[in-house]
Formats: sequence, structure tokens, C-alpha cells
Amino acid sequence: MNVENLRRTYPILIDYLRENGYTKGYINEFFTDIRQVLREASDPIINSYEEYYESLSTKFTKSTLHHKLKIIGKIKQFDLKGIFPTSIHRCGFLKQDNYECLSPEYKNVIDVFVKSATNRAVSESYIRHLKLAAAKFFDYQQTHGTHSLLDISERTVQNYFYDGEKIVRGFDVMKQIKNVLEECTPHYHNGECERIISFLPLMKKFHKTYPFLEEEELEKIKSVLLGGDCTNLTLRDKAIVTIAFYTGLRGCDIAALSFDNLDWEHDIIHLSQNKTGASLTLPLRPVVGNAIFDYVEHERPGSDNDTIFLTQDQKTRKLRTTSMYNASTAVLTKAGVRAEGGKRGLHLFRHNFAVALLQNGIQTPVISEVLGHASLISIEPYLESDLIRLKECALSIEKYPVGKEVLG
Repeated sequence: MNVENLRRTYPILIDYLRENGYTKGYINEFFTDIRQVLREASDPIINSYEEYYESLSTKFTKSTLHHKLKIIGKIKQFDLKGIFPTSIHRCGFLKQDNYECLSPEYKNVIDVFVKSATNRAVSESYIRHLKLAAAKFFDYQQTHGTHSLLDISERTVQNYFYDGEKIVRGFDVMKQIKNVLEECTPHYHNGECERIISFLPLMKKFHKTYPFLEEEELEKIKSVLLGGDCTNLTLRDKAIVTIAFYTGLRGCDIAALSFDNLDWEHDIIHLSQNKTGASLTLPLRPVVGNAIFDYVEHERPGSDNDTIFLTQDQKTRKLRTTSMYNASTAVLTKAGVRAEGGKRGLHLFRHNFAVALLQNGIQTPVISEVLGHASLISIEPYLESDLIRLKECALSIEKYPVGKEVLG
């Protein structure tokens, strides 16, 4: 593998890490792995970063290899593409890019989808996830002997979901592929997209009943959010969970909140949803506004970044969506809730918000609008947690006596 470019430019990467506040230990890991690449990957039998990483498999433990995968992947990105490590390009660079392996026709389908969805102002995350799903689907078709839409048969489509013994891919994957093909249908006039859609299996979306918060747990959480004791809890995490608890916003939307989204004069939160791209307007309740104000006034680091919630390190960048889980866990730990495990993410509060509206008699279309759902169907999982309404549906068994030995 040719490592001359890395040998010449790696000091630039090290300088970048230092200037952007990365820890000394993390920089040393990069430096160590770069030296190993320069020393060992120049071997004629190694032709790529992937082969170099494979050569390490017998030298390190599984956990060490997992960590090295991320570091080496970032070195590869810098060496081959000039991309510096950022929160956007985190890991996975050594994985095969399904899209790059596709035939020109399959690539064109995905390109048409991306262009069409982008023109409709659909969120980047939606496009990214569906592009990946489509790339994997077409890659499977290609490895099974098809290289164009016309070649794809019902058998190869069905086999993608069912291996002959069990279902290997479910409703969500099927729906993603269907959405891509439907987006492309107006641009393919030969009916090939519709034909492949007709091959997709009819699948039902299954889900477990959500482990909702009990009343006792809710009271403990409210005590933390409304109380003044912030021992072992940052004002940032408290504000994040307060927003989720009282508005039902998704974690990705809370992470992306900027000061421009808050209309303090009219007590309104207005934003464009990350998941759907649709606009959403919610009331800015005093409890939410106070929590945000306390964080901004007393804890938020000084920064020109307009995003409300920032990291607490030297780089003061906006939080990743994954940080929302940490905020939720911090509040639940402080409240002594779910210490034994179970669901602890921010979606708990979104779910509770929806159930509370249901129990107060708010109509489901209104709840879907408040939650920012793109479809009314999305409200269905929340209905299963509305115990008050479910009890109203229960049938009496008083006419069918049951012996004590059965209940015992």
C-alpha cells in the first residue's frame, strides 16, 4: 500500500487535533497508529487499509481492535480523502461502501431518489438512511446476478427478506425500499419501479408494548426537574429533559435547537423537524423557558455558536443526538428511576407526553400534530399505553365464574 502521502501530510493531521482541543492521550493514539501504518502497511502484501486492519486481528484483543478500527478509519479518511476527524465523520470508514460497488443503473436510481427528495426539502437524515437501505438492497440484487432493474425478479426480491427458513429483514427495511422506489416512479416511465414494488412482501409492523413510566416514577422525575437540587446533575441535562418532558420533542430536534427557534415575546417554539423536515410550532411553557434560561445564564460556555446546547469541553460544539441519551440517564439516575435497567432514553418522555394527552381526552389527530408525526398511524403505539381507555374496552367476565384455584 502506498503510504507516501500519509508520511508527508500526517503532521497536518496532528496539528489539527491539537488546535481543536483533542486530549493529549487521544492525539498520542493517532500518532502511534500512524507510525504503525507507515511501518507495517508499506509491506507489498498489504494493498489497502482494510487489509492492514485485518493483519492486526491476531495481535490485539477484540475491544482494542474495535477502538483501533475507529482510529485507523479516520486516518484512512484523512490520507485518501483529506477529511479531518469531526463529529459528523465518526467511524465506520473501513466498511464497504455498498453504493460505490453498484452498477451504473442502480447508482442512477439512488441518485434520482436523492435529487428528488432533496428538491422536496426532505431532511438529510431521512435521505441518508433510505439511500443506505437502497444501496444494500441493490447490492444484494447485484451479487445474485442482476445488474439492472429489468433483471430483478420476484424471487430475488423475496429472498432479500426471507432466507428460506426465517424472516431476515422486516417491515422497516421493506418500507424504506418502497419509499425509494415510489420517489423514483415519476422519473422512470417504463413501469420498472412499480414492478419491483409489487414484488415486495406484504409485512406487518410488529412492536412490543412500550415500557411506559409509572405514576410513581413520574413524580420522582418531576421532583428532580422542578426542584433546586442539582447535585450530580448539570443544568444542561436538566433543561434537555425538561423540554422533552413538557413538549414531547424528539432528541434530535432538542439537540439542534437554536436561539432563533425560541420566540420569547410570544412564548413559542418554532422549528423544522430533523426527521420529517416539516415545520412544528409548540408553546414555550414557563417551566421550559426557565430551565433553558438557567442553563444559558449559569452554565452554558461563551460561544458564537447559535445552537442552545453545547458540549462542555474546549471545543464547545453542539451536542450530538446521542448525547440526549446521556442527559436522560442523568436525570433518571438522580430521580432513582430505572436503576435496574430497561428503557432510559429520551423517548420515554416523548411517549409519556403523548399518553398524558390521550388520557386527558385530546383527539389523536391533534396529538399527532403536536408530536410532529408525518402520518396518523404513528400514534398507534402510544394508544397501547393509555390504560384508562384500554380498561373501558375490557369485557366483563362476571357471567363466567372462575374458580379460586384458577386465580390462585
